[in-house]
This record gives sequence, structure tokens and C-alpha cells, in this order.
Amino acid sequence: MRVQANDPTRLASSPIAEAGQAARLSLSETHALCAKAARGAGFDWGLAEAAGHAARWLAARALPGCEMLLQRLQADAVRPRAPGLAQDPDALLCPLHLGTALADHAALPEVTGRTMIDLGHVAMPGLLLPFLATAAQQGVRDLHCCADETSFTFQADGTPEDDQAFPALCSVTRAEIRVTFLQARRPVSQPQSPAADLPLVPQHVWRALDALALRVTVPSSTRSISGAGSEGSDND
Repeated sequence: MRVQANDPTRLASSPIAEAGQAARLSLSETHALCAKAARGAGFDWGLAEAAGHAARWLAARALPGCEMLLQRLQADAVRPRAPGLAQDPDALLCPLHLGTALADHAALPEVTGRTMIDLGHVAMPGLLLPFLATAAQQGVRDLHCCADETSFTFQADGTPEDDQAFPALCSVTRAEIRVTFLQARRPVSQPQSPAADLPLVPQHVWRALDALALRVTVPSSTRSISGAGSEGSDND
């Protein structure tokens, strides 16, 4: 079936290829595409929105959020039990479920009463970065993270002290994560939006995410088109 340009089953984004077979999505396009793709892959809407937020946060810092999310949606990972955050030490955990659980509990007694948490082995650990930033903000504490041999710190306002370790974390498919909460060393301020060039998204990644997103749309039909709009006049 040929898809028309105004077909409602199409996504709002239709990226133009740059640098060969890559495309550059805006932050809003990245959020919308990835949220719908996560929903199409079976995540509930709340977690799908969190996935869209994570991809947008990463893209704003020139990190491959779309690619990592697609790999997560195509891979097997375990949802951790809440509120314990971690479970079987050998289980490969989902960064979206784990990240939202950590961020949601960062200001609650389950976490505020602890200084160190072993999160376990996490699939696509780069997807945890946005949630670690949120956990630091929610807990109003500095958050130091060790991911295998990589380490970095988020300040209590959610900004990283140094983001040089982020590309390395985003390049691995699994890592053992441990976080340590520290007393905030600087006054909490309003974090500034990063200024970085948006990353290029390979066409095959965009198309795969788009295919997942289309699972939550309803194809147009003669019946749906004929039933659209008002049957009466709006004139008073």
C-alpha cells in the first residue's frame, strides 16, 4: 500500500538524509519517535515517555540515544523489582525500568537512608545517564557512579562534573553499575541546557524505530476518513 504524504499513520518526523545515509532529528522529533517506538515495543506509556526523555537528553549532549534505545528494545533484559532496585546479581537489567525506579525513589527513605547502591549488571548502561542526573536532583545530593572501569559524578543540580566518560559508557552493551550518594558540595542551581550539535541518526536506526512506532497507530481507511470532522455547521 502506498503511504500518502498526509497519512495520519506517518510520524511527524520525516528526516532528510545528511552525510550519506544518516539523518539529523530535532530534540522534539527524537522524543516523539523514541517514545512511540518504546510503546510499540510493549512498554507502558509512562515508561515509553521516560524512554523518549532519555533519548532526547542524550541527543542534546551529542550522544547516540536513538541507537542505544533501539538496541535495548531489540534485546532481552529483566525488569528490576521495586523498590529494592536490584535483584539477581547475575541478571541483565533493563536501564529504563532501573533508571525510573532509581529516579522515583531518590527522595524517598528507601534511598535517602543509603549512601551506596549496587544496581547490578545493566544492559545498554548509557541509557541510565539521564536517570542518574534526575536521581541526583531529586535526592539533592551529588551522585558518583562507577560503571566497570568508568566513573563520573553528577552534581546535586543534575549537571555532570565531567562528561568525558559518557561516550565510553554509551559504547558498551552491558556494565556493572554502582552509585554512591555524597553530600552536595556546591549550592544547587538551575542547570543550563547543553549546547552541542545533534548527533546523526543512521537511516536504518530511524526506520527500525519508525516501524516500532507504527504499531501504535491505526491505519487510515475510508470509514475513518468519512467519520472525521463535524457533521453539522459551526456557524452561529
